[in-house]
Amino acid sequence: MRFFICLFFFCLILVSCGKDTMLSKGYHNLTSRYNPYFFANIRMDSIEKAIYDSKKEDYNRILDVSPFPEDTNALKTYDKKSEDCFKKAGIIYNRHEDGDFLDKAFIIIAKSWFMMRKNDQAINTLKYVNTKAKNDEDKSWALIELLKIYTRTKDYKSAELTSNTLLRKKMPKNLQWKFYIARADLYRKQNNYVETAKSLGSAVKLMPRGEYRGRMFFILGQLYQYSGKQNLAKENYSKVLKNNPPYEIDFYARLYRAQTTDLNNEKDIKKIEKHYKRLLRDEKNKEYEDKIYYEKGLFSLRSNDIPNAIKHLRTSIRYSKNPNQKAYSFLKLGEISYNPLKRYQEAKMCYDSAIAFLPNTHEDYKVIARRQKTLEEFVKHLNTYQTEDSLQKLAKIQPDSARNAYIDAKLYWQESKAQNEMDSLQRLAEQDKKRKRISDSSLGEIATNVSAKGETKFYFANTNAILNGQKEFFKKWGNRPLEDNWRRSVKPIVTTNIDSTEIEPPQTNVRIDQAQLREQEIRKRVEIKRKELLKKLPQTPEEFKASSDKVEVSLFELGRIYRLKLQETQNSTDIFEVLLARFPNTKPEPEVLYSLYLNNKDLGKNTESEKYKQILITKFPHSSFARMLLNPDYLTEARQNDTKVKELYGNAYNNFKVGNYQEAQTYIDEIFAKYKENLIDDKVNWLKIMLKHKIKPDRVELQADTEDFIKKFPDSSLIPLLNPLILNLKK
Repeated sequence: MRFFICLFFFCLILVSCGKDTMLSKGYHNLTSRYNPYFFANIRMDSIEKAIYDSKKEDYNRILDVSPFPEDTNALKTYDKKSEDCFKKAGIIYNRHEDGDFLDKAFIIIAKSWFMMRKNDQAINTLKYVNTKAKNDEDKSWALIELLKIYTRTKDYKSAELTSNTLLRKKMPKNLQWKFYIARADLYRKQNNYVETAKSLGSAVKLMPRGEYRGRMFFILGQLYQYSGKQNLAKENYSKVLKNNPPYEIDFYARLYRAQTTDLNNEKDIKKIEKHYKRLLRDEKNKEYEDKIYYEKGLFSLRSNDIPNAIKHLRTSIRYSKNPNQKAYSFLKLGEISYNPLKRYQEAKMCYDSAIAFLPNTHEDYKVIARRQKTLEEFVKHLNTYQTEDSLQKLAKIQPDSARNAYIDAKLYWQESKAQNEMDSLQRLAEQDKKRKRISDSSLGEIATNVSAKGETKFYFANTNAILNGQKEFFKKWGNRPLEDNWRRSVKPIVTTNIDSTEIEPPQTNVRIDQAQLREQEIRKRVEIKRKELLKKLPQTPEEFKASSDKVEVSLFELGRIYRLKLQETQNSTDIFEVLLARFPNTKPEPEVLYSLYLNNKDLGKNTESEKYKQILITKFPHSSFARMLLNPDYLTEARQNDTKVKELYGNAYNNFKVGNYQEAQTYIDEIFAKYKENLIDDKVNWLKIMLKHKIKPDRVELQADTEDFIKKFPDSSLIPLLNPLILNLKK
């Protein structure tokens, strides 16, 4: 009987191995599904989970929907697993081609190609599946994976086309939410927050409950909070907590939910303040202490409590060991100093620190770096102006004793202030140490309790053993400080019983007055700095001239930065007026007058604006700035004529160089006749003067023409070359 049963099953297997039979297909499906496909899929899932778990989150920005390394070389770590995954999926192609899992195997193969940085092979394989697959589900899955690859390789145009194709497809629920996640990732990479929120909103309705769904709710909360929709943000942060998130996401969801509090409700505000205190007391949040203070600062900022916002942000920086968080705290401090406080020197220092810590992959890095450069330039010119101006004023104070007394008074105030700040920082450092000691002692008590319960024999976990050891040490060696070679020092041996006598440090008759020491230290620093300052004072007329030149340049640059980069119109006006008052014949006077015309016009001071307009037109009628006032279309016409004018000028100059003066004159005359509005008017006029004096030389007339040219075109780049010529002509 057994023989016939075995023979029957043997025949059944032979039949199932034939092609195009139901048994054959069932055999291949069973074998491929529960062997190569199962293990290939499991291995690919493990790779993707490892990538997901290795992500370094930046909770100060909106999280990535699907974290993936920017540098695909980081995937080299998974090459061996990816190759193994590729081989296992390949078994289906080689041995079980007739089953229903071939198309799924190709998708796994494509994912393996991508993990091994063979993007073209991966894309072609997925396109093949989409074209040749037997069922729509596999086609949709292939397109979803294709969408992911296009997004990760930043081929957003192809990704958009693929996404739109998928929108028109009918898919099972488990593929629908994966598609919406992939689509959200595409828009998040492009910082299109509206479309990201729409796609995530569709995804979370279909996703199974769990950690990954909680992450999507968290991102939705961030997106709504960013767009100012506080109620929706609060709602989504609350949903995070219902999806069993890991502690970190749970912590940040609670922290950010606090920011959505209605500021008009005093009870809610008090609840949030208590919430922050509870978070700071919780030992589990020790590593997040800097972030909690940062959020406290933001909350104070929402309430327009700027002093407290600054205080909390500085505390965040002081406690932070996380460079990334330090960057954001410095950045927010810089933003506050920049606007509304307009303390640009403080803002510059904060931006310098922020840029030092901020990764250059940050999406706003270029904007932040540009502002930092602007502030750096501004502070450089401001310091130059203030320093040189102060040095000139100090140099004019007579006699020397009066000047030294004035300098000492100023320096003493500065050094006292600096010392107070140092003392304050030292007190804060001591408070931090005290907090750490309290924390350590709490841990010690825990260890003692554990020791008492478990009766451990480990010395350092047994408080009684440590105390007994200390007593024995004092009996033999006395109260010795912790230092190298402590046995070799000559020390008095104290044999008094430690239990009955308290050891006191040796007394001294010399009493140190800390206030007196502090005063001496400040006076010493004042004297050193006074000597250094006196060396920098200008003494000779040449030194005063060099110092004044620096002041002139700095005032002009400050006025321009205030107007063009900081949009501080009134400050720009004040600085330019100081420049004209101190340096009436300043070289960039036409531009300064033009800027004052625009500034006063923006400020609604039409009388002042008209005054500067008339001065500019009267004094510098040939300057480009005067032309812009006389002809509003000057720049447009000049730019339109630019190509032709440069061509004619080039022909004129080339003929001038080889001595064809009449031919050169013809080209210059054409420019004057047809293209009066041009961007190189100064060069055209100077070439005309040179032609005149080449054809009919006259030394006296050349000097007069050159001086007239300088008056007409004070902002010309040719002037530095002409000044030596005038000096030579005057000899």
